[in-house]
Amino acid sequence: MTENNGYASHPDYLPGFMNDPEDGDGRQVVKLRWAESRELEAMSLNRFPSTFSAALDWNSASYEDRLWWDDEEGWVRMASQLLSSYAERGMTVAIFWGNLALPTVTLPADVAIRHAREILDVGPHFWIYPIGASVLIECLLDGQITVAAIPAA
Repeated sequence: MTENNGYASHPDYLPGFMNDPEDGDGRQVVKLRWAESRELEAMSLNRFPSTFSAALDWNSASYEDRLWWDDEEGWVRMASQLLSSYAERGMTVAIFWGNLALPTVTLPADVAIRHAREILDVGPHFWIYPIGASVLIECLLDGQITVAAIPAA
């Protein structure tokens, strides 16, 4: 997909705070251009095999942990647990969406924790990459969260 055929064509589908220039957390969100997103994907998401859908193929790749959330509160708790060490270090995370009509975004990990429910509401199929770390977190519609070490290039 290229910028000309749909990438980031609907940034309005992002959580409201991400599009609100008056929101303190929203001002920390960066919407990536196609080339910037592809660069981060090459360091993280694209190092894993994918299935015929957008999900990653965990039958062909190893992972460190698999978790499940039952409801939005469960997701919020898990997001906090998974991202708190990155937030404590002041790290930024990238969020890749299962729908390329949404731009990939970067934001501080603590902002992602505070807005975990809103992020989930966009569409519960997305990947979180703590930039500079060697971990990818996949979140699927069925409540499954997979945490995996990113393979070397």
